[in-house]
Amino acid sequence: MIYISFFEIVYAIVDALAVPGIFTLGAMFVVVTFEDQVFVPDYMLATFGKVFCVFFGISLAIFAVHFIYRYLVLSGHILVKQYDTLTVFILLIFPLFFGAFWFWVPLAMIAPYEASDQYISETFLNEIEKNISDVRYVGPYFWPIGSDSHAHIHWNAAIGILIMTIAIIISFGFIIVFGLKCYWETKEMIAKATHSTSFNKLQSQLFYALVFQTVIPIILMHIPASAGFTAAFFNSSIEFLGDLPSITICLYPTLDPLPNFFIIKNYRDAITSEFHHEQ
Repeated sequence: MIYISFFEIVYAIVDALAVPGIFTLGAMFVVVTFEDQVFVPDYMLATFGKVFCVFFGISLAIFAVHFIYRYLVLSGHILVKQYDTLTVFILLIFPLFFGAFWFWVPLAMIAPYEASDQYISETFLNEIEKNISDVRYVGPYFWPIGSDSHAHIHWNAAIGILIMTIAIIISFGFIIVFGLKCYWETKEMIAKATHSTSFNKLQSQLFYALVFQTVIPIILMHIPASAGFTAAFFNSSIEFLGDLPSITICLYPTLDPLPNFFIIKNYRDAITSEFHHEQ
């Protein structure tokens, strides 16, 4: 939980410094940072757009790791009984490797190119009266118009998004599988009554808090972004599909800690007592 909290704090700082926006129209879906709005040097501008994508990818990996570790603890697995330090280290370091992968994909597969520069200049930048030199962006432009005036698939973008999609599906798979395992282990532990009632209630509260913490980024980040990516791939995206995740993704670091405060009784009692003390 400390690891997740630290991640969300850093994510909020990156979001505040980069002030990224999302633009999507037709076959384009990109994360845009503006030179006159960021609080970082110009040479870091393009990097912050990619880092924003990295945090997007890491979010699910972190919750997958959390579910895996909770299952190992609840089941009393040998990996935590005899190799707890090594297991924790591997689980904590994995999201960082996952993040490095998410940094490479935008860099190598969905980086800007001439046709995407032209399209974003003629649409989005023309509307807001800015030049291509005023912004940095990263994301796919799936169907550029060729010299024959017909749209052609940009394979780098298509393959890059396919790789990202597979990575997200794998993360979802781990969350679902180990989430169910945690549920069964928690239910079995409560049924056996081998621990005190307060301990069993705490384990149940921790599980449901983790479930809600996972649902929040799925609703606020992955579903809106996936809708935009899908519409762009079919060359039918609209600007609203970029405006929506631009707002909801910013809400994620603020809303995600709330399940802990409301579901876990110890936190809830501490907050309630503090309000009573203030009154």
